[in-house]
Amino acid sequence: MIRAQLLLGLFSLALGAGCATQDRADSLAEAQLLLAEGRDAARKNDHQRAVSLCTMAVKANPDLAEAWYERGKSNTQLRLSLKAEGDVRNFEQQAVDDFSMAVQKNPSYADAYFNRAMLLSSRAQYKLAVEDLLNASRWKPNDPDAHLYLARLYESKFEDRTALAMDHYEKYTDLGGLDPQAREKARVWKDFKKQAATPATPGAPVPSSKKSTPEDERKAMELHGKALELLEKSDRIEAGKALEELIGSYGHTKYVQDKSQGLRVLLGTLKKKDTPK
Repeated sequence: MIRAQLLLGLFSLALGAGCATQDRADSLAEAQLLLAEGRDAARKNDHQRAVSLCTMAVKANPDLAEAWYERGKSNTQLRLSLKAEGDVRNFEQQAVDDFSMAVQKNPSYADAYFNRAMLLSSRAQYKLAVEDLLNASRWKPNDPDAHLYLARLYESKFEDRTALAMDHYEKYTDLGGLDPQAREKARVWKDFKKQAATPATPGAPVPSSKKSTPEDERKAMELHGKALELLEKSDRIEAGKALEELIGSYGHTKYVQDKSQGLRVLLGTLKKKDTPK
């Protein structure tokens, strides 16, 4: 009798476990169906419907990382839409939250890291954006885009990160990236590293031991700003002259020394372009 009761109890537990497994399978199937419909709505640019369908998908199965990700993409599109009803900041925050849930459910979700990085960068949260881009490149190593945006952030938003920026331009190019400016910077960077590895020529000039003054630092900063303004106006010749003056006259300043590699790479790029064929 006791044995029969025990067997009946074990059978009931197995039956309950089987039902729970079936319930999970049913909820996953329902969520995947809703997700497919949401993706179809997004392809038709009906992002409000896509958000609604993905919301139902994550309610059916909260562990479905792809549904959080797709909802994040549609919320991003609603943020950019002039026709969407509601505060764009709410769409943006919802998109960030959705991408965050996607990587929480799937820590190797490279595309979710990448998309969140784009939103964080638009908020000027550059350090967090860099962390996400590094994760994106780690989990999707053959995708060049993460390296392109890492390079741009390091080059324009961080002090003393020029060498890192150039390394990522190089990786972007090696992975097949086609952006012409990035490819040119990578080419010049490779040339620069080859030259740096070459033994110094006897009699070559050595760095100046001249001490920098606050006035020197200010003038160096101003001259650098002038060179960048000339570049924005596509005046490459005058920009090159300004950079030569900056390196030649203010190479002893901390401002120039901190940016020395990047300034020389940029100057080398300008000289290459200006050399008659």
